[in-house]
Amino acid sequence: MKIELLGASFVVETDEDPEHLKDLVNYLQTKIQEVRSSVSTNDALKLAILAALLTTDELFKERAAQRKQSADSQQVEEITQRILHELESSLTHQSPE
Repeated sequence: MKIELLGASFVVETDEDPEHLKDLVNYLQTKIQEVRSSVSTNDALKLAILAALLTTDELFKERAAQRKQSADSQQVEEITQRILHELESSLTHQSPE
C-alpha cells in the first residue's frame, strides 16, 4: 500500500487489512494537522515527532484508564464475593424459630 505523509511517499507491505492501515494513516494525518495548527514549524521531522508523542500520550492515558477500570472491576468482584459469603454464612447459621 502506498502511503504519503509530510511530503514523503513510500510503499508498505503488510498482512494487515488495507482498510485498517488506511485508517491508521488517516488518524496520523489528523494528529499531524493538530500539531501543525498549534506550532510554528513546518519541519516534517519535528511535526512527525510531535504527532507521535501526542499519539503515544493518548495510548498511555488509555492504557492507564483500562488498568484503573480493571482494578475497579476486580475490587467490585471481591466485595461482591464477600457479601455473598456473608449472606450464605448468615443463612446457614440462622436458628429455626
